Amino acid sequence: MRTERRRHTPVLEAPHLRAMAYLRALAFALTLTGALLFLVPLQALARRRGWPIQHAIQTRFCHVVCAIIGIKVDARGALPSKAPRFIVANHVSWTDIVALASLYPLVFLAKSEVASWPVLGLLARLQGTVFVERGAKQNIARVNGALADVLRAGGDLVVFPEGTSSDGAAVLPFRSAHFAPLEAMSARGEAPTLAPVAIAYSDGAHRIDVGWYGDMSFLPHLWSLMKRGRTHCHIAFGEEVATAGKDRKTLAAETRACVQKLLASHGRNQESPQSSCFETVAAQPPQHEDCL
Repeated sequence: MRTERRRHTPVLEAPHLRAMAYLRALAFALTLTGALLFLVPLQALARRRGWPIQHAIQTRFCHVVCAIIGIKVDARGALPSKAPRFIVANHVSWTDIVALASLYPLVFLAKSEVASWPVLGLLARLQGTVFVERGAKQNIARVNGALADVLRAGGDLVVFPEGTSSDGAAVLPFRSAHFAPLEAMSARGEAPTLAPVAIAYSDGAHRIDVGWYGDMSFLPHLWSLMKRGRTHCHIAFGEEVATAGKDRKTLAAETRACVQKLLASHGRNQESPQSSCFETVAAQPPQHEDCL
């Protein structure tokens, strides 16, 4: 479902910002070329052989991509220490994946179209993403089985249960379908740690919309990010949510409430103007076409 969408904050065409954008674009192209030639084959081999280097490849590559695009990751707190972790976050942009994976080696759930997207498909495959066909309810059981396999193998899994991106001003309702593996594993006494995470973006002073949606072409969208200059990605990690004796709908509702509190509490606790990026609003934000 798509409704009215908010325009991106205009990007100033200052000469130094434009020159920096060209340097970022050159570095981005060189990084992707190097990844295709060296990192992708090495990562494929490392994943097949189970080498620990696969985790360093993912986090360092995503860290470099964030730096090139101009995203500064501001992490508050940390994931709960007990692994594996079922990580649930609100969804603002495709850059959520790169920012999170620059901090921890993670496996993501994403729609099947992502596998063929330019740049994003490379990142997704490099991270061992579990793909789901949007709208194909008959495949939910198969996908949930794949998610459970990731968790049983000790992997940390990230799910964006809003099912669509927004401008990040508030948290959309969480869909409970992919909480089913958590419910089933909890019933058998083998549940992973349920970890809520809140994500917001700012220009250092005010919340900004960095989403890619609707009829936007990816390369112009990427170029606008590079021209913007420094974009702050604020990631707040919450305390684990108890899972024992709860069904998937209860887990989804409680986790959403935790993410909402994370966004609101960081807004109250920050002394600088950039705290506004964590404030929630009462009105429902504009919803954009799924980007993951």
